[in-house]
Amino acid sequence: MIEINALEKRFDHFSLGPISMTIEEGRHVVLLGTSGSGKSLLLEMLAGFVRQDQGSVLVNGRSIDGLAAHQRPLAFVFQKPALFPHLSVYDNIAFPLQLRKHSKPVIRQKVEELAERFKLENLLNAKPARLSGGEAQRVSLARALTTEPKLMLLDEPLSSLDVPLRNELRHYLSELNNQGMTMLHVTHDFEEAIRFADRAAVLLDGKLIQNDTPEMLIKQPRHTYVAQLTGNRNFFKAILGGSKADEIRKARVENIDFNLYSGSDAGEGIVVIDAESIILHKEAAASSAQNCFKGTIASITPLGRGAEIEINTGITLVAHITKASLTAMNLEPGQNVFVSFKASAIRFLEL
Repeated sequence: MIEINALEKRFDHFSLGPISMTIEEGRHVVLLGTSGSGKSLLLEMLAGFVRQDQGSVLVNGRSIDGLAAHQRPLAFVFQKPALFPHLSVYDNIAFPLQLRKHSKPVIRQKVEELAERFKLENLLNAKPARLSGGEAQRVSLARALTTEPKLMLLDEPLSSLDVPLRNELRHYLSELNNQGMTMLHVTHDFEEAIRFADRAAVLLDGKLIQNDTPEMLIKQPRHTYVAQLTGNRNFFKAILGGSKADEIRKARVENIDFNLYSGSDAGEGIVVIDAESIILHKEAAASSAQNCFKGTIASITPLGRGAEIEINTGITLVAHITKASLTAMNLEPGQNVFVSFKASAIRFLEL
């Protein structure tokens, strides 16, 4: 288990933290955020490349704060493969073991095992200049595994690769995680996070604003940036009425009132509605849902698991429905429908 406790780093024009999070053994945690949010800096602090100003890092209950980078039970894979150009593939993979003064037989056995695992057997004598981008990243992964790290730090390792090579590296990373390797993976790509992550942590301006499962980031974003990041299209400026004492409150978006639960004191903010919680009906029907509106289907876009339906209700709402529902209801653009969703499907986010 990796425990990050109130980690901070301050510069003249930027501060990271305090960051606190726990990464359980065998998890694949993705760190999301815009450029300059502090994602790579956090990895560099964990790796020991940058010294924190405050806070601590524990690996299985033991502090690693006083250890140099090469002494930490962590491995770092960079966005662009940081291979030694004058060394062969064999010597690049062997370097961490040589640094720790392992015997030559032990080094050879480990390098050959990793070369076979990453299909590098025919490249061991090659220099990095001869390698493709995917081959170079495979060498980086092999080198990172030589010391059997407790945590692998991945700084956008797929971003510099074309699509076929990216898919190849995804396979290796998934395989490593399935075999128990714990990973903290920096990316700005939410689709990549959904593909990989057990959990996703979101950084904004050096602050950790949400640490949750990818599903909960979509369904219950805690910040407007998280809602934007996940691609939620039901995202509207609103004025919140009532008080915290009210069980059900109203949020006005243009000329429409939505019923929701909220303990916020703010008057202005953002409402986010979960697209998968919106139910479509061809006829008006009795429902326990606190929000019911009549609308017209503006468009239907096929998705992998169903369809995305745009409904004009005075504002455009987006609903996700299954293929079975789409077929059973025989929906088409221009058709009048009724939409309903519960108060719990809406979140109010303060600006």
